[in-house]
Amino acid sequence: MLSRLIDVSGWTAEQWLAATILAFIVVTLVVVAHRIVKIFRIAAQSNYQPRLRPLRRAKMGRKLNKEP
Repeated sequence: MLSRLIDVSGWTAEQWLAATILAFIVVTLVVVAHRIVKIFRIAAQSNYQPRLRPLRRAKMGRKLNKEP
């Protein structure tokens, strides 16, 4: 039975299309899951700071330290 599934010599165009679409869906799901996990890891960091240019970081620090 496994040899019948592996043997693709008798596949029709519709079967090839279905297999290609399923492979695309699987790859897409893996990429989306990887990105979601990556976002959750970044969000879980308590000391996350965006990567700003040094000049912008200095300006933001001055704004935060000023008291009106």
